This record gives sequence, structure tokens and C-alpha cells, in this order.
Amino acid sequence: MHDLEWKIASYLQDCRDLAGLANGGSCWHADSIVFDILETRAREVIIAVRFIEVLQKTPESGVEQIDRYGRLRLELDEFGDISFAYVC
Repeated sequence: MHDLEWKIASYLQDCRDLAGLANGGSCWHADSIVFDILETRAREVIIAVRFIEVLQKTPESGVEQIDRYGRLRLELDEFGDISFAYVC
């Protein structure tokens, strides 16, 4: 895997910024996260990301799984590490 792809994959595993693409107070399956790099610039990367959000409805109805997707703009520092992410 390319170094940038590895950095993005690692970042997304613990990324709280995915909450901007999901309903508040929910969680997601980390192993369901997939992404495509759409644009790369010197200090910025735009990605399309998909993941499965898990919502706890009620004890009677159980959980609901929703396929979520969106775009994130990732800011890179001078070392090429991700310093921040914004929902596009």
C-alpha cells in the first residue's frame, strides 16, 4: 500500500470526523471503512469514504446498520501526516 494510502487508512480507523457523515451518538464498524483518493495537492487530499454506521434503536428493536458515504478534505502537515479533516 502506498504511504499516503496507509496514513489515510490508519487515520480513518480512529477518526472522529466521520461523525460529521453519520448521526450523532452512533458508532461505526472500523473494518467497513473504505475510501478512494479523489484529489491530491501539496498539503491537501480529498477522499470519498464509505462505512457502516451502527445505531442502537431500542432494546426491543435492536440495532440498525446504515451505509454512509461522503467526502473528507484532509489537511497534511509538512511531513505528509494528516493534521485535520473536514467534511466536504
